[in-house]
Amino acid sequence: MRHHRSLGFTAGIVAAILVTPVAVSAQSGHNLERPEHWKVRYDGSDEAAERNFVVMRPGWHVYAGPGSLLWDPGRFASGNYAVKSTIYLFPKGDPERSGSTRTDTPFGLFLGGRDLEEETPTYVSFQVDNAGRFRIARYAGNDVEELVPWTAHDGISVLDAPATSPAENVLEVDIRGEQTIFYVNDEAVADLPVEDLRLDGLIGLTAGEGLSLHITEIAIGPNRRDQ
Repeated sequence: MRHHRSLGFTAGIVAAILVTPVAVSAQSGHNLERPEHWKVRYDGSDEAAERNFVVMRPGWHVYAGPGSLLWDPGRFASGNYAVKSTIYLFPKGDPERSGSTRTDTPFGLFLGGRDLEEETPTYVSFQVDNAGRFRIARYAGNDVEELVPWTAHDGISVLDAPATSPAENVLEVDIRGEQTIFYVNDEAVADLPVEDLRLDGLIGLTAGEGLSLHITEIAIGPNRRDQ
């Protein structure tokens, strides 16, 4: 299992975290302020103040709080497209500075989001965790269909016990024709039929309870693979 560090990139981010209130971030808005337009849906709660997030260039920072879906209503796609997101999982921090931080809950992307502010939201999640596993699941309200159950993969970067720097994982989803390929750190981990996924809709982030995450991009564009 790989343990990844990115010390040069994270130095500025760590400094910003130490002086910034607990919050989630997006690239639309002023640095170190809550991103404009973004929406949050909490696991078991609708209180928007329960999880903080801020614009922290490059990208956004999500601090400790309840499990959440986070999205910009302007980020959506249909048909053939690709999504790429680089996510840094931070080690446990000082509770007085960063909140009650954990590293044992999942995080990643969701695609095909519909009715996210309604009683029965639907979406497909592509998540990893710090045990070196990935999972793909479809949600319809409280109903969950495991498309790929939690599966270990050596290409997933994880934090070791004494870690002081974040672990970096790049998640990509490539929807082309009749197939959808899921990648972690440039390695294909799953290939599923498009018709089983229904990925037309909103695109955003999933952040597990208590995690401190930095997201440098959520890039939506044309297919990037030839295979």
